[in-house]
Amino acid sequence: VITDEPTCFCYANEHKNDKTSSQTRLASFGTHQFGKRQPSEFSTRPGQVFFQLEELPRETMLRLEGLVAAVFTPLKENGDVHLDIVDQYVDHLVSQGVLNVFVCGSSGEGASFSLAERKQLTEKWVTAGSGKLQNVLVHVGGTSIPDSQDLARHAESVGVQGIATLPTVVFKPKNATMVAEHLKMISDAAPKTPLFYYHLPDYTGVHIQIEDLVTAVDKLGVPTFSGVKFTGANLKDLRRSILLFGEKYSFVYGCDEQMLCVLPLGCTGFIGSTYNYAGQLYNKLIEAYKNGDMETALKHIDTSQSLVGVLFAHSFDAGINKQVMTLVSGIDMGPPRHPIVYRSRDEMKQVRRELEENGFFNGI
Repeated sequence: VITDEPTCFCYANEHKNDKTSSQTRLASFGTHQFGKRQPSEFSTRPGQVFFQLEELPRETMLRLEGLVAAVFTPLKENGDVHLDIVDQYVDHLVSQGVLNVFVCGSSGEGASFSLAERKQLTEKWVTAGSGKLQNVLVHVGGTSIPDSQDLARHAESVGVQGIATLPTVVFKPKNATMVAEHLKMISDAAPKTPLFYYHLPDYTGVHIQIEDLVTAVDKLGVPTFSGVKFTGANLKDLRRSILLFGEKYSFVYGCDEQMLCVLPLGCTGFIGSTYNYAGQLYNKLIEAYKNGDMETALKHIDTSQSLVGVLFAHSFDAGINKQVMTLVSGIDMGPPRHPIVYRSRDEMKQVRRELEENGFFNGI
């Protein structure tokens, strides 16, 4: 086909014994933008056929923008999961302008829960968020790939908008290619659900370049891969990834107090724990930045950094973060799971004083 306009082409290998539909084969090979080129310019092998397409939709791609709350897991005093809390939790997030959630990540203590509990949490967030939240993403990673595949299949079956996975964290992948292979296994288990890699090198000990990972993913072919939750300090790697792959994939940043540092790098999506109870603060920060009001944006990031400074002064973890959530929202999140420590009443009084002295409550 000769055309004066850029056209999207795709090829499929025709095999006599291949019973897969042409549409499936086309989707599996992906698309390539070739622009104004003649058919003779394409190097084809016998058995390859080129098709001209208006567009090849990719339903397994998810673009994440704005705030995504890395939600905490509410527990009863006896340590059981408190599912009933999730309904009011959703309403609280919506009131903050936070319409996306990330379930069972590190803030949600996902690694501390059984597969059955994680499935219950997934189902509850999907049900409670229906008609209220835009996206429910669920972390399915762990120490066992078969367990992760099980969680991925379940998440897809109940209708989540996306899944994510850490690398295996006991027997660790040694390079980006091995992580890409892991992602392919998860993608195969949930072939209709967008998949994100959860980059958390300080926790996992898996120190790879995301630029290398995405290159390996594209080479291997992971049809549901949609991007990366990037919770790391290597901003050069983040920027390079956005520069090279940002039109195709989402690179969602995970360090709340550094939001203003990465907005100029092209980040438009953010997954974090303090968005649970300070969502309005961060939404105002993003709006100020978009409007070119750096003075206001700096004021808001100062409030964020004072909050995180207090949390780190008290050994920042999911436990104290949950307790600050209770303090700010009034929703009883309950204790964390062992070995995370539940802070004493006296310590939380001190935390409140320090937050007040830093103007946090006025800032949100």
